[in-house]
Amino acid sequence: MRIAYFLNTAHSINWGGQATSSGLQLLVEKNYPQAEFVPLDVPKLPYKHLPCLHYYWNRKLALAILDDDFIKIEAYLQRLHVAPALSNGFDTVCFNGEGAIHARSGHLIRLMGMLYCFKHKGSFVSALNQTVDLGHDALARKVVAKVYRMVDYVAAREPVSLRELASLGINAQLQPDAAYALPRLTQEQIDRHTENLGLPERFIGVTGSSALGKTSTSMMDFLLVLIREHYGLPIVFLANAKTDIYLAEALRKKHGFMVIKPPVKYEQAMAVVARAERIIGGRQHPNIFAAMYHVPFIPFCGNTHKMQGVVELLGYPLEVLSYRKDKEAITAAFRKADSIYEDLRKIEPPHLKHIYLG
Repeated sequence: MRIAYFLNTAHSINWGGQATSSGLQLLVEKNYPQAEFVPLDVPKLPYKHLPCLHYYWNRKLALAILDDDFIKIEAYLQRLHVAPALSNGFDTVCFNGEGAIHARSGHLIRLMGMLYCFKHKGSFVSALNQTVDLGHDALARKVVAKVYRMVDYVAAREPVSLRELASLGINAQLQPDAAYALPRLTQEQIDRHTENLGLPERFIGVTGSSALGKTSTSMMDFLLVLIREHYGLPIVFLANAKTDIYLAEALRKKHGFMVIKPPVKYEQAMAVVARAERIIGGRQHPNIFAAMYHVPFIPFCGNTHKMQGVVELLGYPLEVLSYRKDKEAITAAFRKADSIYEDLRKIEPPHLKHIYLG
């Protein structure tokens, strides 16, 4: 069996992308040891400086998908830098949807076109490891519904997305994020991964969020002040998205915190999370890592409902906070986490053991 795997996020600077790619590859190797696993590097999006052209070809591709016009689908994909040969010669497709299945993603329609081509050419197609958040975008909802009814297997990584798929008429399965399949680091491994980082003995880990932009320094400054006032511990800023790195560097001098950023890889980031007193922020995978290592986290929102999905999947007893300068709401969340500290420590995340690829 020859398995095409994409999105291939193994080389991303994002620790979540690295972790999910590693988890999916581990699951494939365990469940399909004789298979040839082929990570596909999808070409970068074209027309970066000409968004009107990107929108034009995206829309043409979306309409071709809805019309079942395979010739036009391949032609429009080429306009979007996806060659027809990319979908040739595979028995199975493992589509790692990650966070790309949302209406604001520039990748969404192109990915749906690729899945259409794989299925049209006879591949068994599994779409999994994804948050689905299409909002009220009618065209995106129609295209995703069309393609996902064609493919062989669809899974969502959390229950909010599962309900979204059900609203599209898709009979999907709940399959937790592939990061949960990763083996937990031993204490010896945690110590080895962190011994040269110079971490404080006790600290609060902070992350950014996909809901924040480079203009969010005031909001992050507000949050960091509240964290320092409440906990009185050193802060370690875990930053591996471009926006988070920008925010961390902009605020580092004022707050005097340590920044953990690339080229640090996800294993080291997991080890840092495992040593933290709390993790506070809106990055999905650092909070997943926290749950895996029984570290309480205070969740903030992302640019989709993925954090609400994580909290519901875990049965986590804290609400997802929005990024508003609401001192009362944020400090109340800190106090609640403190009051149920032992309960949070006992939450056991799901462990993914199987991946369905036909």
